[in-house]
Amino acid sequence: MRQGPIGRARVALYGLVNLPTSIVGLPIALYIPAFYSQNLGLSLAAVGTLIALSRLTDVVTDPAIGIASDRWRTRFGRRKPWMVFGMPLKVLSLWMLFVPQSEFAVNLWGALGGESVSNWYLFFWISALYLGFTLVDLPYRAWGAELSADYDERSRVTGWREAFGYGGTLMALIVPLVMAIGFGMPGAANALLGVAMIVVIAMPLLSAPALIWVPEVPAQTKAAARVAWRRGLKIVWSNGPYRRLVISLVFLVAAVSMTASLSFFFVASVMEETFERYAIFILAYYVSSSVAIPAWFAISRRIGKHRTVVLGVAWLSLWSAFIPLLGPGHYWLFFAIMMLKGSAVGALVFLPASMAADVVDLDTLRTGEQRTGLYFSLWGMVNKGAVAFGVFLATNGVAWFGFVPGADDNTAAAKLAVACLYSVIPALLACIALPLLWKYPLTRERQQRMREHIERRNARLA
Repeated sequence: MRQGPIGRARVALYGLVNLPTSIVGLPIALYIPAFYSQNLGLSLAAVGTLIALSRLTDVVTDPAIGIASDRWRTRFGRRKPWMVFGMPLKVLSLWMLFVPQSEFAVNLWGALGGESVSNWYLFFWISALYLGFTLVDLPYRAWGAELSADYDERSRVTGWREAFGYGGTLMALIVPLVMAIGFGMPGAANALLGVAMIVVIAMPLLSAPALIWVPEVPAQTKAAARVAWRRGLKIVWSNGPYRRLVISLVFLVAAVSMTASLSFFFVASVMEETFERYAIFILAYYVSSSVAIPAWFAISRRIGKHRTVVLGVAWLSLWSAFIPLLGPGHYWLFFAIMMLKGSAVGALVFLPASMAADVVDLDTLRTGEQRTGLYFSLWGMVNKGAVAFGVFLATNGVAWFGFVPGADDNTAAAKLAVACLYSVIPALLACIALPLLWKYPLTRERQQRMREHIERRNARLA
């Protein structure tokens, strides 16, 4: 692995791959529950449950692909072939999920034996989309973790990647505004159509430069031994710092997922704002998140990654506490809180991923094997499971309190439930991770010592 700085162009091309991928993520959380419940007639609780159940396939696919990408060494690299194979599935399933009433989707579903959009349709295509995500995103993140062995340089790589990710998120927010204002096509259905059209074009175009011009770092250790996926999970779980980090990830990601899945309902039903203003609120949130990444990176260089994440959670929780006090007419106050709250999210996204790359070094030191794919398979599996858990908890929680999407007669109790499950409850959930992160043992100094031992061993073996 490289020890020195990576060229800006190379890091930028690598990060660019994350832009079209991130265009997809936000609409799944923001628009799919509303679209399938309000427009297509599925119950909100069923939609949340099906999204959660679709993640069960990751228990098998993520470790299998992670282990395989560690072992298979081709002249094109270990990671890139998987990404190339996964992109067509990702694009196809995205279109079927986002535009189920298009002629292409109706004809293909009919050819597969389906009749109309149903619970089974949603479950099938969102599961296929998540498989496509696994094939592309897991090797992509393992590739990024291997671009550098330096503690702070890894944060730089993940920072660039997540900055482009926020760029994709901003595009996902701008497209609905363009559809609504520019083309007179408002609503969740048209927002999903616009996003799907952009991704189908952008994913191959923006991924190709990195696949062609950014080389993978050749593995400097022996190929990972063949292990069954259950054995692989046991190996990963026995890594103490990684186990602590993964448990923290569950609470952090579930908290962010709860907020994302209820944001539309909070703005529309509690704030009583329009769809266009909702997009502006979310745009402010993610612009703030993106702009704040360099500041969090600078802070992490001074106090360490784990302490910086703790600071980010505290900042997020502070501003979340004010949200249940808001209601109709509090437009600018909510806008300001979204900016302040959003500035914390960057720290909760790119720094834990950088910390996960550091943890792989501990396994490499102990075993002499480079199993980045295996580690990031569990990371991706837990991340996606936490997203699904957050969506399940949020959607079923508000349904339990009697909230009905789009209804004009929701009770005050139902609206309060939306407000709390959108803000305060996720903040409390994220705070559960604080004790685990505050005493996180893998510091900059320890990681540097590990890398020195690994490099000396590699030099002897060479």
